[in-house]
Amino acid sequence: MTHPYDTREHDAQELDTCDVLLSSHDVRDDGLIVLHVLGPTRGVPATVWTDDPERLRGLLREHKGTAQWQPRVNRLRLSRDTVGTTLVRVAESPRR
Repeated sequence: MTHPYDTREHDAQELDTCDVLLSSHDVRDDGLIVLHVLGPTRGVPATVWTDDPERLRGLLREHKGTAQWQPRVNRLRLSRDTVGTTLVRVAESPRR
C-alpha cells in the first residue's frame, strides 16, 4: 500500500521540531519523560509519556547523536550521524 506524500505537511512538521536534551535518566518508570527544550524556549521543560519506558531507556543508552521532539506529531527523533534515525511515538503526559 502506498501513501501520498504531501511536501507541505512534511515541511510544516520539520519546522515544528525542537532540539532537546534527553538521556535514559529522564525516563521515569511510569513512562513520564521530562524533555529539556533548547532554543527559543530554552529551560522550559516539557513532559510527554511513553507506554514502553524500558525500550526508550535502552535506545537512549545506545544513542550518541542529537534528540529532537516533534510536538505536532508526538514523536521523538533520535538521529545517528548520517546513518539513520529512530522514531519513537510519545503522547502528551496524562493529567493527574
